[in-house]
Amino acid sequence: MLRHLLGILVGIYLILAVSCQSRSFFDMNCPQNISVNLRKCEVFVESRLYFSDFRHWTSELESVVKVSLDVTCSSKGVFILPWPMKARGLIKLNVKGCVLAGYFSESLTPTNLKDELLELSLENCVIASNVKHSIDAFNKPVTQEIDCGQQTVQRSVLRNIPYTNTNDMADITIDDFLKFFSSLDQFLNRTNQIRYRCKYSYLEYIDESIGSIRSKNSILMMTAYSDFPKLHTFLWTYNGYSSVPKELTDWRKYFPQLELLDLSYNNITKFNFLGAPFTNTVSKPEPLVIDLTYNSVTEIPVDMPDYLTGSVAIIVDLTGNPLIW
Repeated sequence: MLRHLLGILVGIYLILAVSCQSRSFFDMNCPQNISVNLRKCEVFVESRLYFSDFRHWTSELESVVKVSLDVTCSSKGVFILPWPMKARGLIKLNVKGCVLAGYFSESLTPTNLKDELLELSLENCVIASNVKHSIDAFNKPVTQEIDCGQQTVQRSVLRNIPYTNTNDMADITIDDFLKFFSSLDQFLNRTNQIRYRCKYSYLEYIDESIGSIRSKNSILMMTAYSDFPKLHTFLWTYNGYSSVPKELTDWRKYFPQLELLDLSYNNITKFNFLGAPFTNTVSKPEPLVIDLTYNSVTEIPVDMPDYLTGSVAIIVDLTGNPLIW
């Protein structure tokens, strides 16, 4: 959660009739497959949908029932969706084309719910956030539950998720900006003092593509106190990066089972994926395929032959780069 807050604040710097959904609404939109105890909800949002209403509805279902929720919004649709998006029995959440409001509204509130989510997908959505509230949340301690989110997730897609500011920029004072810069420094230092680790023991697939205002520290924040022992696919395309983050250069340390790293359509000029010496030898039968297509690489590293002779073969696709031979 904290790195999403960081994204909001960095993004702000760079770009310097509502009714409660009734039980019958979800009963109608969530037919039950009795044979597998699954209710599959498909909801189209014209105005507003509150996750809290959905969460209340799931709390009254039998404990054996699992739920999937697919939400698609109209051009004016707003989904009030607070992180970490927990609801009893919810195993799949798929949201497309929505304005996401209230994203950090429960960041200081324990959910008292267990992690159950297996698949999370947010695509082509906009996170609307109040700058002052975000800065305040950024400076307050959060629990491991809120920070890590749901550690049961197997597949995570956060694709094309920009942030927008709900404040009038004229209301943002110099003190607010000074507080923002102070928050960034304090937070980056604070990561070394966090005593817990987020263990994503089941996570196999991440897609965090199309982020034109991503912080250069995004992957640092992702790996600072988190483990990804089973991650095999990592998509990080169209993010405007001009260099490969150190954490991806040292992929053996952070993502030991990685099979596909897609960095296509960035602005990367050079690369090194042999990384620093790592004491824990990574050995797996599958090679690591790195997609660097359509970047800005002009020269192939002199140690490129070593990419095929290590404990894990590394295959790099450089199609569409302005290579100088």
